[in-house]
Amino acid sequence: MTSSRHFVLSFFGPMLAAGAFCGLTLLMWNFLEKHHIPPLVTMLVGGLGVGMATRWFVRNCVSVTCPFCRGQSYEIPNRANRFMCQVCGKDH
Repeated sequence: MTSSRHFVLSFFGPMLAAGAFCGLTLLMWNFLEKHHIPPLVTMLVGGLGVGMATRWFVRNCVSVTCPFCRGQSYEIPNRANRFMCQVCGKDH
């Protein structure tokens, strides 16, 4: 995966995952109200949690191809859209 595709995935991936969670909550609306669980709070808290978990997964588990040696690169902590290669050690 290229760094630009990784950026798009890390930007839109959490939004799509949170939207899917909110859609599932919408499908279970009657069940949640029947059990005295507020569905809007469930959407808010669950959507934020799923979005954060998706962003963490993309940052730590989805690799980017190194442009120098074609090895696997992962995002450098606290530096958005910067990657360090696991093989040659260069950052890009």
